[in-house]
Amino acid sequence: MTKKPSRVCLFDIFPGAQGEEDGNSSTSLPEYCLEAGISGDGCISQVVDEAAIIISTVTDQQNQNVSGSETPCSPDDRESLCSLHHISKILLHISVIVTIAATALSICLLLQYFYHPAVQQACPDFLENCDQSLNCSLGGSANLCPPSRLPSNRTSATEYRSPVLLLTGRSLLQVYSANAGKYYTVCHQGWMPTHGWTVCRELGFDSHTLSSPVPLTATDPTVLEAFAVVNKTIGSSSNIESFLSPVVTCPTQEGVSLQCTDCGRPAGESHRIVGGSPATWGRWPWQVSLRWDGRHVCGGSIISSQWVISAAHCFVLSSFLTVGRWKVHAGSVSLNPATSHSVRNIYYNGQYNSETNDYDVALLKTSQPMRFSETLRPVCLPRTRQQFQTTGNCWISGWGHVSEGGQLSPVLREAKVHLISSHICNQSSHYPGMISSRMLCAGYPDGKVDSCQGDSGGPLVCQEDGLWWQVGIVSWGEGCGRPNRPGVYTNLTVLLDWVYHRLQTDSVIP
Repeated sequence: MTKKPSRVCLFDIFPGAQGEEDGNSSTSLPEYCLEAGISGDGCISQVVDEAAIIISTVTDQQNQNVSGSETPCSPDDRESLCSLHHISKILLHISVIVTIAATALSICLLLQYFYHPAVQQACPDFLENCDQSLNCSLGGSANLCPPSRLPSNRTSATEYRSPVLLLTGRSLLQVYSANAGKYYTVCHQGWMPTHGWTVCRELGFDSHTLSSPVPLTATDPTVLEAFAVVNKTIGSSSNIESFLSPVVTCPTQEGVSLQCTDCGRPAGESHRIVGGSPATWGRWPWQVSLRWDGRHVCGGSIISSQWVISAAHCFVLSSFLTVGRWKVHAGSVSLNPATSHSVRNIYYNGQYNSETNDYDVALLKTSQPMRFSETLRPVCLPRTRQQFQTTGNCWISGWGHVSEGGQLSPVLREAKVHLISSHICNQSSHYPGMISSRMLCAGYPDGKVDSCQGDSGGPLVCQEDGLWWQVGIVSWGEGCGRPNRPGVYTNLTVLLDWVYHRLQTDSVIP
């Protein structure tokens, strides 16, 4: 069975390459592989306009008066000689300017040829902290830090533990204690909004917090194993763990429900996408177009004011690793240029496997925060152990091909899909043994509705309790809209630790 490993298309980026069928051409570019070169900045020299000079001619009478004997200069003769002297000065100045310009151009060309400044590259990122000497801005895509040999700086164990968990759709707060080696459910008694800021900064967010009490009955059993209350008299303002004191049970049987972003709320309710229809204004305000040198390559989703989540293969498969050549276009349903944001850093999961497309997740940080509006706002990240129904209200969106082998859609399209269990998707009739725990499938048995080339990195979202949660990331699939070949998506719920770890360890939080 032939499998297309990703849903990013080379011809979406370089459309002229597909149509070249010149008889002199003996080879064609592969659809999924392009070696991207890095070119230096061009050097522009200023052209000096030559001045037009009108030279007076000597009259015939003056020519006839010239003799071999020395005669005193007449006023007309002196005027003519002065004009010639002035002209020679002008010509000398012009020659000097031309020489300086030619020299500057030569120096610029030599610098461009010999000098190649360090270019920041997209960086593979493991859960564990790698050697601090590793500088991704100076190297290629190779990262020699193995994910299981160096422990995280937050725990003495080799397994990374997120300092904060937000559980299930109710966003119930748990805090990890490195000393005790376990998570504590935080009781609402003694909780203050300022504690929410501390927790959200631990998760890498710094834009919005909202907390409320939530009953601890009829909830996930793991939240009933250990409890802690906030101790107002001790603790550091930068570490929520130091505020907590373990207790046997929460005094009021209430925990803390916490939101760190005002997420998952579209401006209005109403399909690239095979078998879909155009999306309405503001319906998916987190959807972005990722552009390489101005060309749409992949989709992505806004998760905070400076972070966009996408797929690792968008950057790795075609070696599109130069950060400065990427732009984030957001706030529009049109594929035409919209609000553009420069990219500061790109991280992709260091365990991404280009053969199997496992761990297909990446994060982009914009140079400046994005301003939220009715058409630009974040989607909700799923919560730990949050479950979504296979027949729930789930949608995909993107500007990708409207049919297999077709063209990009000029407008954002959307389509409703059903989640498909991994047990079914791993059967021989679908993708035998290809679906890992970091993947999930969505679509229909008869196909027809599916994501396609150009949709890679875009969101699979499901609605629950009035909010839209990003369940998956468009990753790969065999063809587009084929029967028993549904789209395969990165299972974002399973990879939350990596996402939060990356947000927490980023050195700059505005």
